[in-house]
Amino acid sequence: MTRIGRPTTGAGGDRLSPRFLGIGDGNRLVHMLRHERGTGTIAQLIAANSGEGTSSLARDLALVAARTPGVRVLLLDLAPPGNGQITALRAEFDIAISATRPLIAPPAEVLVHQMAFGDLHVSETFQPPAAGLSGWVSQFPTLRTSYDLVLIDSPSTEQSYDGIMLAPDIDTSLLVVAAEKTRSEAAQTLRDRITDVGGLVGGVVLNKRRFHIPGFIDRHI
Repeated sequence: MTRIGRPTTGAGGDRLSPRFLGIGDGNRLVHMLRHERGTGTIAQLIAANSGEGTSSLARDLALVAARTPGVRVLLLDLAPPGNGQITALRAEFDIAISATRPLIAPPAEVLVHQMAFGDLHVSETFQPPAAGLSGWVSQFPTLRTSYDLVLIDSPSTEQSYDGIMLAPDIDTSLLVVAAEKTRSEAAQTLRDRITDVGGLVGGVVLNKRRFHIPGFIDRHI
């Protein structure tokens, strides 16, 4: 389990540092996801309820991964309406788009933007595949050869079961749990639903953790 606490900033106030995920924690997650893999890894971040911070953590993890030399990263935004990640990266981090290409041909309209930051690529969906989830799954073999790490920002199961249905076709799912908010039963149900369909749960990210005991005291307990 990875625990995410207070928002973080990089050394010197680096505006491109992740907001909620420490770079050390992020590097460990990237290493775990990429360890000893010869092909691209596809992982999703998913939560039981809306508001757990899934999109923010997926964005932060993509920023950390894109800093890693030789790691080509795609942040695949499946949370409706499909443009939240590209909007946030441009608004919050002021990262420019350096190139754009279509990912899925019409009648679907899904674009991939190459960002002017590391080797980061981000999807933007105007019209999802007519075939639904199978349309996304059909892209996975190509994505594995095009990217070293594909991070899927999946909608919560409160909104949709898409993330659960995708689980068997990806490498792992990271469950996002809001500390002191998410009921343990909800997290366990999400875990069980993913494993019941043949998916793998790679771990839990405990988000929005609050430190009730000051750190200098906690270290001496």
